[in-house]
Amino acid sequence: MSKVLSADAIERLERDGYLTGIPVLSPDEVRRYRANLEQFERDHAPHVKKLKSKAEVLSPWIVEFATAPRMLDVFEDIFGPNLFLRGVAWRNKAPDGSTFAGWHQDTAYGVEMTPRHFTAVLALSDCSETTGCLRVIPGSHKWPLLEHADYDDPTSILARGQQIVSDFDRSRIANLDLMPGEMAIFDPAIVHGSSPNTGKDRRLMALVTMIPTHAMRQDGVRETAMLVRGIDQHDTFDHEPRPESDCGENEIAAWNRVIEQRARFIFKDSALSPSEAYGGSRPAA
Repeated sequence: MSKVLSADAIERLERDGYLTGIPVLSPDEVRRYRANLEQFERDHAPHVKKLKSKAEVLSPWIVEFATAPRMLDVFEDIFGPNLFLRGVAWRNKAPDGSTFAGWHQDTAYGVEMTPRHFTAVLALSDCSETTGCLRVIPGSHKWPLLEHADYDDPTSILARGQQIVSDFDRSRIANLDLMPGEMAIFDPAIVHGSSPNTGKDRRLMALVTMIPTHAMRQDGVRETAMLVRGIDQHDTFDHEPRPESDCGENEIAAWNRVIEQRARFIFKDSALSPSEAYGGSRPAA
């Protein structure tokens, strides 16, 4: 029996490649996690860019945020009871009308998983068209991989500034509008992007990627992941340590270890060097 998603919702996820407007956090939890994020930014300014990839190893409150029971229940409805957290990536935008994400497919620069995985978008602020919410092309997760190009663009929120350069049908665009505390979920093969934030508040949201413990990269390379529900009987991922303090010495060392491995396959075929978000020196939006 499903815990959150109805059979109709799972059918829509398969058909359209996304679901949106799923309530996860209470107003009190939203306020608390936003306060945690803003305190982290004040206390650990030199490490703020690290929040953009593999943030789960940096602080206990990030793990708590990313493993909210209702979120885990959604993923359990899709994958079953044994879950790895593959990564938490904060995608915050200042209300400056600048930072954006070009149209892209995540599968263009990440190795496919078997079975395929899904990414959640969990909001801590209003995520609307005005503030630069995620936009998707419904059903495009069933398209072939489109041609992409990398751009060293300091206003792009993406790791490689990647954008689709081939033609595609833009006649059906869906905005993934989210209220604070709501989540959306999407297939990484779906064509998606976001516009700049022209609102009055920051857009605060995190991408949370979950996979079942029986998942495997199609190239057989081992990644790191954090066991967050159930058990791991497959040993295809190296287990990430749970953080014990907020951006402490051990947590920074753990981030450096896991991000070095992740950067190797994110940038393996790119002319760009890793950004600050992946342990490099190139500026990250």
